[in-house]
Amino acid sequence: MDNNLEFLINTLSELRYASMQANEHTIRELMHKYNMLFLGSKFNSIYSNELLHYMKSNRNFNLSDDEFLKLIPKACKILNMKYTEMTELANLSNLNRKVSCYNIILW
Repeated sequence: MDNNLEFLINTLSELRYASMQANEHTIRELMHKYNMLFLGSKFNSIYSNELLHYMKSNRNFNLSDDEFLKLIPKACKILNMKYTEMTELANLSNLNRKVSCYNIILW
C-alpha cells in the first residue's frame, strides 16, 4: 500500500473514532484540536480540503491537492466511508467538471 494512502487511512480512522466520541458539549474542543468542521447531527461529516489543510499543517503531509483528491475515494472505499464529490458552482454545467473537494461521512 502507498505510504500516502496508508497515512490518509490512519488519519481518517482517528477522525472517525474522535467524532464518535463527540457530543454537543465536546464538539468545539474537537473542532479546535483538528482545526476543521465536524458537521451533521452526528458530527460525522468533514470536507477533504479541511482534512488536507490539517494534515499539511499538523502531520507534515506533503501532497498536492490533485494527488490528495485521487486518494480520497480509495481510502474511503477501504474504510467503508461514504463520500460525495463537490465541484465549484461555476463548473456545474461542464460535463467534464473537476472535483474540487469531497464531503466525507466518517461513520
